[in-house]
Amino acid sequence: MLEVVKVATRLKNALLADAARFYTEDVGPWVPGMPTPQQVSAGTGREPLWLNLGYWRDVEKVDENNCERVGELFPAAQAQMAHLLARTAKLGAGESVLDCGFGYGDQDLLWAESYKPARIAGINVTPTQVRIASERARLVGLDNVIRLQEGSATSLPFGAGEFDVVFALESALHFKTRRDFLREAFRVLRPGGRLVMADMCMKTDREAGLGLRQRLHLRYWRGRIAMPESNVWTSQRYVAEMQRAGFKNARLDSIALDVYPGANTAFMALHSLTRHQREPGAMSLEQVRENVRKARETDPGQLFWHLHYNTDEYGLVYAEKA
Repeated sequence: MLEVVKVATRLKNALLADAARFYTEDVGPWVPGMPTPQQVSAGTGREPLWLNLGYWRDVEKVDENNCERVGELFPAAQAQMAHLLARTAKLGAGESVLDCGFGYGDQDLLWAESYKPARIAGINVTPTQVRIASERARLVGLDNVIRLQEGSATSLPFGAGEFDVVFALESALHFKTRRDFLREAFRVLRPGGRLVMADMCMKTDREAGLGLRQRLHLRYWRGRIAMPESNVWTSQRYVAEMQRAGFKNARLDSIALDVYPGANTAFMALHSLTRHQREPGAMSLEQVRENVRKARETDPGQLFWHLHYNTDEYGLVYAEKA
């Protein structure tokens, strides 16, 4: 009976593609081996609670020889993703920032301390994330800079021209719709303001010739991660949509090879190591290392994101308001 309910819940969530439910009580952990939404708390405010895939170019990658350190290595790569967005935006002291879809607020803490903006406002549809992220900002003494609230990125509760930078770190794929978000981001940016995102899409349109079964497979899995079908874009369309919204100097730079393979190996290390630690005898450390080795050697074209979401592109996205 419990399995039937579990399957029914997954089907419902897949059909709804509802970002507000994605990180709530009726779903499991974001990655096997990480805490469930029910287990997450503010703690000291410093515990890493990142929810992005990580930028692995300049950090130590997880492999079969260091997989026991995945709890240290994965957050380091995730922090690098936040730094990458800040560097791309040329985020400077005294600027006003809007973070759309901030998760548990890790990037906002990092940006506030490392880049010294005057203000970071945040918007998020998941009440528990708003509560926990706000408490973390208070605990580390940054609540005078970071102000986070519940709301939708497609209907921003801010006036025109309020911000120098708008960020969306691996969140825009969830917005209903991404096109509406681009319109709103353009509205709230000042002239000369920058929009910077890390986001998933397709390199080219690979779905036109697919059969019904394959299309339903992709739709189911995209629904599971709250990715509306209206957001299934190619990289070319992504740039065109930013231009349509009024942005100038729009571009999408591929960082897929510095994201997906490293994340895939880290996910396997987390999953296997957790099983090894929590289920004595179920998996030896040697088996953990073998699983991690196989994950590290997986062909990029066979990774989960490609096969189940058809998001073979991971883009660093940039645009300016003239």
